[in-house]
Amino acid sequence: MMPQPALKYEVALEAVQRVEAKLREGFRPSGMNGSGPGAIAAAADEWGISKGTLQGRLAAALMLHGLAPDQTLYRAQRYQQPVPRAVVQDAPPPEPQMSRPSGNAVRVLAIGDLHQDPRHPDRLNVLTWIARYASLHRFDHIVQIGDWSTWDSVNQHDRNDTAGARYKPSIAQDMENLKASLAAWRAGIAPDYKPRQTVVMGNHENRLERFENVNPEALGTFTTERDQAFLQYGWKTRPYGELFYIEGVAFTHHPVNGVGRAFGGETGPQRAANKTTVPVVSGHTHKRQVHDAAKIGPVDVISMVEIGCALPWGVVESYAKHGMTGWWHGVVPMTVHGGVITDLAFVSMLTLERDHGDRLAA
Repeated sequence: MMPQPALKYEVALEAVQRVEAKLREGFRPSGMNGSGPGAIAAAADEWGISKGTLQGRLAAALMLHGLAPDQTLYRAQRYQQPVPRAVVQDAPPPEPQMSRPSGNAVRVLAIGDLHQDPRHPDRLNVLTWIARYASLHRFDHIVQIGDWSTWDSVNQHDRNDTAGARYKPSIAQDMENLKASLAAWRAGIAPDYKPRQTVVMGNHENRLERFENVNPEALGTFTTERDQAFLQYGWKTRPYGELFYIEGVAFTHHPVNGVGRAFGGETGPQRAANKTTVPVVSGHTHKRQVHDAAKIGPVDVISMVEIGCALPWGVVESYAKHGMTGWWHGVVPMTVHGGVITDLAFVSMLTLERDHGDRLAA
């Protein structure tokens, strides 16, 4: 076997200098966690070689020529190291660097709690309005944040031996309503529009899992039919409580604290932001809230976004009618990019109905 040719000094020096240039630009040194490529990966991509090839050249540069990148050159994007006046003297101040997210920008339409219910068939219309809106703007990914259906047939708040239980629908009625809502969605989607579609299960979907758990003879019966209905209409489902990631941004029905409960109350988003290491988009509260928590480090802001609900405008569930709600009704288009929410808007259900609901009777 012929020996490998020695790495020339000029090539070794260029390998080191390319990595150092990326460290100055704010790309992470080896061993540092964070979103996006590190300095070696970024340098390799710019040079047109693989990351493994560049790592091999760096190893040879150190072994043969004693050359290695100076890791202290790393400066986190958006961070400016103060320079002593005695050093600067008459030199101009450094230009501030604003970070640019790495990765690919993905346009997402987030849909909040729909609470489809066979006792309220008028709620089916909103799915057609939203589908038409999505078809117009051609989002890359559509995420429904859970509680697509209410599933009062298996709620544990109204025991079956109470008067209130007389008004509960059957499981069959709830299931048929789910399928009708999916058909209403398909009715509004343009035939040539094929976005990725994901449902992150909510606590109301989880009612079926809890029901089957205490009725093991039904285990897998209703949950399988539910998930297959979603799949038939192009929706992939994710388990209740899971953080579903798109470009480093997490989507979940609600973030949970250390004892497994949702962060609630007026300061819920702020407290959640203090615990999470990634931006989180959630529903559950039916409120519209945005909280940006400043951080120290390469990722200098964590955003918490509560996207309200997707009920018809002004509809409030009966359990909340006599208290403060602050509910917001609509959908939330956004762009996620390298662990950052770079664009964010709120489109009300009133706007959706005005722009996309007038054709329902046609």
